[in-house]
Amino acid sequence: MSYKDHVEEHGMVDDFERAEQFARVRALMAPFLGLLVLTMQQGTFYAWDWGSDSLVQIFVWLSFALVMLALLLTGGGWFLPRRARELANDEVTRANRQRGITVGFVTAMITGFLVWAISPFEPLHAQRAANIIVSMGLGCALVAYGMAEVATHAGDA
Repeated sequence: MSYKDHVEEHGMVDDFERAEQFARVRALMAPFLGLLVLTMQQGTFYAWDWGSDSLVQIFVWLSFALVMLALLLTGGGWFLPRRARELANDEVTRANRQRGITVGFVTAMITGFLVWAISPFEPLHAQRAANIIVSMGLGCALVAYGMAEVATHAGDA
């Protein structure tokens, strides 16, 4: 039995193709998800009544932020077969994701420092401050990760 026959028999070709297709889609989607996080932060920042304790507001924002964080930390592909997910999360992708996480962490820290520095002059509600810091960190992390992935996959085309 040849290697090609072995690969086809065990369905590995499909896993390779799925992984490659997923990696390309993820590379294109990550920067847009980051921009979506930043855009939603602007919308919620100005539209919400930060003095209220609306559980709906808290739940919606927290759920969205947690899903975006999970996508960033895992690379997504939760519904792919395990083998395809492993192939899609190769060393280069993990390095790109780590770079994005680093950018997000630094952005969140700088944003936290700015919120702290501005707070004596423009007091912020705790939810508003958390929203700004988390959204800036997640949004910038996803944009940085996505741009690194786009650059990586540009050479594949």
